[in-house]
Amino acid sequence: MEARSIHISRRAAIVATARVLVSAAGVAMIVPLQVYAKAAKADFFYQDKPKEGKTCATCRLFFAAEAGKGTCAVVEGDISATGWCMAHSPRS
Repeated sequence: MEARSIHISRRAAIVATARVLVSAAGVAMIVPLQVYAKAAKADFFYQDKPKEGKTCATCRLFFAAEAGKGTCAVVEGDISATGWCMAHSPRS
């Protein structure tokens, strides 16, 4: 079997590479980002009472929904504003 060489100009190679990159960027913009599941309360040792003065209400991951309750970005389920877990991250 004889090897054949293929000759392609530098310009043609650059144009082909640019087309691939543009089409890949277009697909990346269409495909939604993967949504990750939240962790169980037990995984972060969630408790309905404060710990060392820290509460969910003072955490950047807590989103208040109604008086005294809300949701968390990383812990699933209803979260108490006066609760606490290991993921506590103070608001700046």
